[in-house]
Amino acid sequence: MPNGEAIQVPTDSYSFKGKTVLITGASSGIGLETAELFYSLGANIAFICGRKTPPTKIPLESPRTLRINLNLSDWSALSAAFLATYEKFGRIDIVVPNAGLAEPAGQYFNLQEDGEGGLKPLDMIAVEIDIKGTMYTVALGIHYLKKNQNPSGGSIVIMSSMAGYEGVSGMPGYSASKHAATALLRSLPRNSGPLNIAVSLVAPSMTYTPGAFPGTYKPGKEAFAEMDAKMKKVGVNMSSAYTCANAVAYLVEKGLDANGVSLLVDRDEITDLESEIAAARPEWFVDRGKAREEAGKAFYEFTKAEAEKAKATT
Repeated sequence: MPNGEAIQVPTDSYSFKGKTVLITGASSGIGLETAELFYSLGANIAFICGRKTPPTKIPLESPRTLRINLNLSDWSALSAAFLATYEKFGRIDIVVPNAGLAEPAGQYFNLQEDGEGGLKPLDMIAVEIDIKGTMYTVALGIHYLKKNQNPSGGSIVIMSSMAGYEGVSGMPGYSASKHAATALLRSLPRNSGPLNIAVSLVAPSMTYTPGAFPGTYKPGKEAFAEMDAKMKKVGVNMSSAYTCANAVAYLVEKGLDANGVSLLVDRDEITDLESEIAAARPEWFVDRGKAREEAGKAFYEFTKAEAEKAKATT
């Protein structure tokens, strides 16, 4: 991956004809842009949505599409959605865990009384959707990608956020959930690689989506350009959902070379993020990291052997 340089994504040269893409949170924003991009490049699309119907010109029930509305934190419902996708298209090649929600702002500093002498619990929507839903989607994705033959494997591209690297003031629950996504990226590739499954991540900063601009969002590149110009006047640089979708396509096109890669989408440019962080702290992230990993393996083997000895003597 290019180091520090903006990555150019030649989507005009990409083709995903015959591939099947399952995308969560596909009813709007980055998820919908990703679905529309991959559909335009020939892929079959499984739109996994919450309550909403995607406002798209793509036919949602056709030989190349499937739409399922569900609660992403419901394992049975999500598992059934994967099965329905697999049965309709015969395989699943690309999984994009994209769905994400933020908790009410400021709730950690403003607990509410419940009227019975106690306190209302925190709104845990970020845990339910952003952590549990993402983990469920990744695990099911690995299960179905393992079924593939000719070619085997596939790609899982986690849609995260820059909040997964530096946190966002006022949104600690959301930030924690995105840090969990970063942890998945860093822990899965060693095991997914031998299965020909590439696990990667996209981390957008401020992005023009319905969630970030409720009530004022309008679809289309012209609407983005108009809002981007307004935001620049107050010192805010934005990215478009379309650029985030391009980042997903780039990672999928790279195949196993994208395993463990994280891309930053900032100021509407795509750059390599994870390798830049590792390069900045080689002692902790590479040298000592390898030593810790080897020590962890040795500890596991030692405790396993000790347990077997103890079992044999009882």
